[in-house]
Amino acid sequence: MTKMINVNIDAASIDPKQGEEWANEIVNVYADMEISDIKATGNSISFKAGLSGMDDTTPEDVEQKINEYLTMNEAFSVQNISCT
Repeated sequence: MTKMINVNIDAASIDPKQGEEWANEIVNVYADMEISDIKATGNSISFKAGLSGMDDTTPEDVEQKINEYLTMNEAFSVQNISCT
């Protein structure tokens, strides 16, 4: 079973629908990433993320992938990322 990490992204003014689409798109970029429980508001996106087949996934592993993805697809201004 994939270990899931809670991801919270504080963003400046984002359309909730665009936030959900952005989070869903991650799995198309990283084939080994799984995403669930996406919630987006006008200033945040939260979801659970994990790397399939890795029981030892750390919050740092997930945060690295999120940061890489933000560099490739910066759809909004990020103020803070928290992975726990």
